[in-house]
Amino acid sequence: MKTNRCLAFILGAALWLISLGSQALVLRSGEGLEKPVSLLGHEEIFIDTSGNISIQDILSPHEGLEFIAGDTRHGRLRPGEIYWIRFSLQQEPGALSQWAVQIFPNWIDDIEVYRRDASGKISVDRLGDQHPFVDRAIRSSMLAFPVEVGSSPETYYVRVKTHGLAPLCLHVWQRAALERVETSRMVLVSALAGAFGVMVLMNLIFWVWLRNSIYPVYALFLALMFVFVASMQGYANSLLFPEAPVVADRFMDVSSCALMSIAAVFAWRFFDYDNYSPWAAWLMKAAAAAFAAAGLLSAWGVQAAVHVAIYLQMGVGLFNLGFFVWLMLRHRAFHYLLAATIFTCVNLSWTFYLLVLLGLVNMSQPFLLDSWIPMLQLANLAMLNFAVASRSRQAELALRAERKLAFDSMKVAKKALEDRVRQREFVAVVSHEFRTPLAVVDAVAHALELSPSGQDEAVKRAVGKIRKAARRLAVLIENILQDDALEVGPSRLPARSFDLREVIESVRGLGLPEENARLNVEVPAEPTKCDGDPARIEMALRNLVHNALKYSPPDSAVTVRCESVAGLFSVTVCNQGEPIPDGERSSLFERYFRGSMSIQVPGSGLGLHISRTIARQHGGDVVLLSSDAGGTVFRLTVPLEPNSSGRSGSDPRVGLAGQGAFDVALKA
Repeated sequence: MKTNRCLAFILGAALWLISLGSQALVLRSGEGLEKPVSLLGHEEIFIDTSGNISIQDILSPHEGLEFIAGDTRHGRLRPGEIYWIRFSLQQEPGALSQWAVQIFPNWIDDIEVYRRDASGKISVDRLGDQHPFVDRAIRSSMLAFPVEVGSSPETYYVRVKTHGLAPLCLHVWQRAALERVETSRMVLVSALAGAFGVMVLMNLIFWVWLRNSIYPVYALFLALMFVFVASMQGYANSLLFPEAPVVADRFMDVSSCALMSIAAVFAWRFFDYDNYSPWAAWLMKAAAAAFAAAGLLSAWGVQAAVHVAIYLQMGVGLFNLGFFVWLMLRHRAFHYLLAATIFTCVNLSWTFYLLVLLGLVNMSQPFLLDSWIPMLQLANLAMLNFAVASRSRQAELALRAERKLAFDSMKVAKKALEDRVRQREFVAVVSHEFRTPLAVVDAVAHALELSPSGQDEAVKRAVGKIRKAARRLAVLIENILQDDALEVGPSRLPARSFDLREVIESVRGLGLPEENARLNVEVPAEPTKCDGDPARIEMALRNLVHNALKYSPPDSAVTVRCESVAGLFSVTVCNQGEPIPDGERSSLFERYFRGSMSIQVPGSGLGLHISRTIARQHGGDVVLLSSDAGGTVFRLTVPLEPNSSGRSGSDPRVGLAGQGAFDVALKA
């Protein structure tokens, strides 16, 4: 018992002797209320390079162990080193005794505070990211420990163990004032949460309205920004993980890396890096991936990962600044000017903060950044939100213009449709009204041709011209009506079985006697059945024959040859006219197309188009086989009815259609 008392007396005396070497900070009654009292100039520093020195070693005489006056704002620790800080406090008469010492920054790993009470006993308070929040003597988001200051100097020893310490600031508050500051911080963080929540919600609404993926990216950027700011304020320990200090420590590192990653993605997407510079876009994608990898490593406890990410972030920020300047000067993309300026301010403010924390930039009161940075970021992000909203407005205006253009186009299309309907009605009425007079004219001309007067050569020539004109006009009317019916009718006709021989026979009486005399028609000897509309098939074939007669010399023959091969019935129409120019062959089957050879030949340009359309509706086709000095050959193909026979070796087991059927016919 006596030995313990002697040891306590010796330690107390040693502590008192050592405290004489430092000048005590005298705390006055009016201080530590609105702003803290800085310990700068009252601190003495010792760096334990071995990491093995205890408080007993500090309090007992030891060779090479000496505290020196220093500035804790410039301290940096190598791995394994420990920072010891010594300071003394006393109060003036009449001042309060309840004070608190706050330590900045808020993410120091391990802090141990040693002091001697009146009995000479050494007590210790532990706080920091490696200790549970619930075990702190002062449960504040800030790192702080209580001190009871008397009228005589009392010496404190602070042992700091962390990675890359810089800067370290110690200042003193009155205990009640520190509680008010904590309340103010909580109100500030709550206001920040509300502001960030509104901005996140607004961008999600923009995303739903405009379906632009930049808005959920920016919403995630804002959410991570708030999480990171709250973590740096110490709320990861106090609110999220009060009993899991290691998780809280890693959570802040992971959230910082995630913020850097999504910021790179946002810059890449918002400023359209892909459009202006693919290699810059690739660099931003690589940076985002590197930040994400650093976050994963930080989650596994690799502390160096977040330091690498911090230095990389400063480099990416400078690169973005250069890219924005290049974007304005080279591409005149001034619509990005506001957003680029605000985004640069955000980057520069964080870069300045990081430079101060890394000790690369000295600041007289770096702890003020603890409140300045969140407010500055909120202001910058609010302005950036206006820039994003401006982009939304531009997108909405563009969408409205597009909708208006679509609406105007719809009105034009509707009017064109109405005009087309009126045109069809007019053509149908006129065509039907023309049929009867034309039939009368043709009948009268034919009767005149058979009469005794028709034997006169002059009358015979006149009658021939009348009948030819009437027949040409009748064919034109039929083509117009048929084209209209094909355009509005079904693409696939109802199946009806008929004999193709009847259709071929009708071709024999197609034109005038002199025209029919030129036709050489081969009719199949056996029944040839097909499914479809015989009237339309006849129309398709008549158009081909009419074209062959019109575009060939009056004294030349036109051959119509029929054959059945592999389930297909083909009708080949050959004439001896001039070859069709190569440049016009691809347009032959277009509606109203008339080639250079049609100038002196009457027609509407509908015949070939109607023939192909009808053939394709029946599962066949009409194609130009050849056109050269020997003449022009067109072929119409339609599929036969199953089990239908033909005189040229038709295969009843095969039924093909379309262009594939035509290819089979060509091979035959």
